[in-house]
Amino acid sequence: MTYRSLAELEDAQDKERRTARMRIESAEQYLGHYRSRIDQVRETFYRLGAREGVADDPGFRQELQRVSDAAGENVAYAGRKVGELEEEYFAMLREQDEQRDRFLAQRDDAG
Repeated sequence: MTYRSLAELEDAQDKERRTARMRIESAEQYLGHYRSRIDQVRETFYRLGAREGVADDPGFRQELQRVSDAAGENVAYAGRKVGELEEEYFAMLREQDEQRDRFLAQRDDAG
């Protein structure tokens, strides 16, 4: 896209940065909520097992571990995805700097 002024370019870049940051923050909030809910479910599952007298049963413990492992894998995967969003954000910042430099160079060449 061609910008008529440096201010127009910077406004567009600011909007792009805000949008990207909101995506990252939203993903981080979702991940935090997911972790919290999984911890609550795991605790409830264990309390229920203790109340029913099966908390020490190997089958119960195995299932609780399976659920915990699956949740851990989901959190790790989501964490990697958030990391990818952050990497994309920093790549975008570098590209925006280059775009701004090109704009200024073209303006200097024209003027």
